[in-house]
Amino acid sequence: MTPAARAEALARELVDGDRFPEPGQPWRRTVAIGDPQGRASKFFAVLEARGLLGDDGRLGADVQLVSIGDHFDFGTRAEGTLDDAQVDGPRVLRWLCAHAPAQVAILCGNHDLARVDELALIDDAQFAAAAQVADELGQRHHHQPTIDRAAALREYAARCPGLPGPGLVHRDLSAFTVAQRAAVQHALVTGRMRLAATARLPSARPLLLTHAGVTTRELGFLGAVDPSSPAAVRDALAAHLAGAVAAVAPTWQGGGRARLRLEPLHVGAATELVEDALPEGGGMLYHRPADPDRPGADRRWEREQARPRRYHPRTLPRGLAQVAGHTGHPKCVVELTRWCDPPMPESLSGRRTLGVDADGTIRYQLGIHDLAPTSAALYLIDPSLHRAPDPTAVEVLELAPGSLTTDGPT
Repeated sequence: MTPAARAEALARELVDGDRFPEPGQPWRRTVAIGDPQGRASKFFAVLEARGLLGDDGRLGADVQLVSIGDHFDFGTRAEGTLDDAQVDGPRVLRWLCAHAPAQVAILCGNHDLARVDELALIDDAQFAAAAQVADELGQRHHHQPTIDRAAALREYAARCPGLPGPGLVHRDLSAFTVAQRAAVQHALVTGRMRLAATARLPSARPLLLTHAGVTTRELGFLGAVDPSSPAAVRDALAAHLAGAVAAVAPTWQGGGRARLRLEPLHVGAATELVEDALPEGGGMLYHRPADPDRPGADRRWEREQARPRRYHPRTLPRGLAQVAGHTGHPKCVVELTRWCDPPMPESLSGRRTLGVDADGTIRYQLGIHDLAPTSAALYLIDPSLHRAPDPTAVEVLELAPGSLTTDGPT
């Protein structure tokens, strides 16, 4: 049995709370992997191809790993991947959680927190019914393009109270199950799932790692945090998450339902109509860099003040180097086209650099580039794992060995 096959078999057996023995060796490699949204078999095949697995199906005893967040919802109903997606996400998450905290850092993505935010109060039957209504309304619109969309959304809200919009239910969050929610709740209550971690590049530059990046907006909400200190930002984010989890943990642990609230950093999708709309989520775990003046930009939803889904690269804090997932290269090529250096095709690529110099010059480049200490650097590592045709082609980010830390409040 290959290491990947053994890891997948091991993941099938794990339950929430299972733990592997702590490794005792010095760290030889420290690696970050972008959004692990994909079949468990492919995720483990990627780790094997990069030499990160031991023969026992666990991480190598001398390997540290950062999972950048989003462990759920690969594929869609239309792709026929729903059954796998419902079980593979929790298996990968439990396998990651089973490793020692010093060895594996697990970051929250928007798909992860959706389970305990906008989907916190519903059960499997309610979600399945809402997905059916969303499909019915989608088919109706397909056959009657002139249908009143606002009226259709009001109908959906009336038939599916307390759920996010039909697009999220039918597409983005389509693999939801209550068992997934329980896995995320356990990871949060036990401190295994974080908003941020820190590490260093091989060049020794300190890094902040989050799912979708931090802008001056988030720093403003966090208070007097030194933007040049990744550790200070990490600890402020940890304190914010710890407070939110503490508020709902007694309810969760008692078997009740409660919605995790991370406002104003992150605002989940609306579950009640707002002026005949059900706005999707925005903020820290949803937003992505984009050119507001690109062709086809829609500022009405991209820049919504309470839940922004796009940000200008110049709002990245100068002097701070970050690693984020969430945004694959195909979207960046479209949304950052004016700053592509050089112009590039819409292909899959897992390691990219978005830099903003002290004078405001913006560059988006393939690969990892060392930038001036005064620049803002955002290293994007979402490899679009589900779409990647070959696990050996999925890129990971090598960090300075032993540099991973998740210190701060839990």
